[in-house]
Amino acid sequence: MPNPPTRLVLALVLAAATARLIAAVVLGDTLLFTDERDYVDAATSVRAGHGFGVAYARVPAYPLVLVGLGAIAPFGVAGLRAVQAVVAAGGTALTVAVATRVFGPGPGLVAGLLYALDPLLVIAAGLLYPEALTAPVFLLVVLAANRAARRGDVVAAGATGLLLGLAAQLRPVALVLTPVVAAWIALRASRRQNRSGALVGALVLACLAVLAPWTIRNYRVHGVVVPIATAGTQQAPVARDDLRKHGVTVALASKASQNPGGVLVHIAREVWHFFEPYPTRLATDRPEERAREHAEDSRLPSEQRFRPGVRDAVSAVTYGGEMALAVVGIVVAWRERRSGTLLLAAIVAAYAIGFGFFIGRLRYRIPILPLLFAFAGAGACEIARRLGPTVPRPPRTARPEPQESSADSP
Repeated sequence: MPNPPTRLVLALVLAAATARLIAAVVLGDTLLFTDERDYVDAATSVRAGHGFGVAYARVPAYPLVLVGLGAIAPFGVAGLRAVQAVVAAGGTALTVAVATRVFGPGPGLVAGLLYALDPLLVIAAGLLYPEALTAPVFLLVVLAANRAARRGDVVAAGATGLLLGLAAQLRPVALVLTPVVAAWIALRASRRQNRSGALVGALVLACLAVLAPWTIRNYRVHGVVVPIATAGTQQAPVARDDLRKHGVTVALASKASQNPGGVLVHIAREVWHFFEPYPTRLATDRPEERAREHAEDSRLPSEQRFRPGVRDAVSAVTYGGEMALAVVGIVVAWRERRSGTLLLAAIVAAYAIGFGFFIGRLRYRIPILPLLFAFAGAGACEIARRLGPTVPRPPRTARPEPQESSADSP
């Protein structure tokens, strides 16, 4: 299967970088949300040699990313926004690569265009949240998992585990992807060679190796094993006392056994908020909440920067069109590219349901949007093929598999 022209991919990356840098400049040098403040303060503390601090309850990897970004552009919050914007723009090429491998070069270019110019991704790249950089990590997971399964490559399986561990330390719900990706690799690899056990073992061990340092740190600080990030766990549909006594997993399992209907309703409601067309749970949309946050920390704004009406309309229109194309793409892809479709769809579904156990917000779906764009690209090309018969359908046969020796090799 041919790859898209390099010049077109570079043009998409340049467009993505330009749009994101403009957004970063517009967002400016002021902290906008409490999450941004917490991440920046944690990064400042780590840079000064003081560590995260006992009270830090958010993800561990993102402040370390901010330390690295600050070393590249030591210009305060504005510098962090700008460098992150450029890094996030690189996800355009990864989106093209994933969509091309699964669906073909036409869908790959369409998916890259959506990634480059989607308003939510453009704005998110300038916000100091981990989602914008988690999206490229998810794309790398897909590419590494595909290589591991297709070639029986143990090194690629280990790289997949490392990336899954990193993703979990950027967004802890990503832990649910480890068994999903491992199962897909085992299922696909077993059709070609009897190496599924080695591949899954390498993936799991590498993931655990990445998670171990922060797990040990948390145990030393708290005296018990706690989630990667405790912020947000209180949103689970269980009693606070149960959370403290039994932990998140046991408390949720117990609640589900006692009241399965109530838990399912909670999950359905939160998954809807995960996929909602425009944000409905922004605390800063409420004037009283902005006033309270500003009173607690004067670095946070008391006035709203953007008009919610325009924001919501743009979000609903663009996301609605993308999702409509994605639905068409899923239907077409399931008939013709079932293996790749299964991996992408399983990651999207597992990640959404994972947040369903806690709380769903629009921005949480940012990491899986590039995968939905891959489906949207397939849908757009199918519609174009039907409307214009000169647009050929991508060949259904996969590219020839390279011959591999039976011995492990890097």
